Amino acid sequence: TCVLPVSAKESTVNNTDIEIIIHNEVSEETRAKIERCFASGEPAEDDGETTYGLTCTLLGHNIKISSVSTINHKVRTSEPRCLERTYNYEECTRCDYSKANLIDSEYIFCCN
Repeated sequence: TCVLPVSAKESTVNNTDIEIIIHNEVSEETRAKIERCFASGEPAEDDGETTYGLTCTLLGHNIKISSVSTINHKVRTSEPRCLERTYNYEECTRCDYSKANLIDSEYIFCCN
């Protein structure tokens, strides 16, 4: 388990502390990619502009799945205040395709 505290700015003026937890062993490159994906608090949607290699075009992606949780601290003013989301993060080992699928979302008791 790896806990990576990251500060991020949401669409409102308020700053929210985001904690990114990667539940699998991943390379440093994958870790950096996951951090960029989740740093804003909500992973970016696939815009369809992903560069696929010839192998992926012919044979399909070679997908590796990692489990990632994010905790947005102090989202609400009343208890439970923090929002925890759990994702399956899919990444192709041959090209730059990646996608985050939300599995679960719940408010947790974390911060006072």
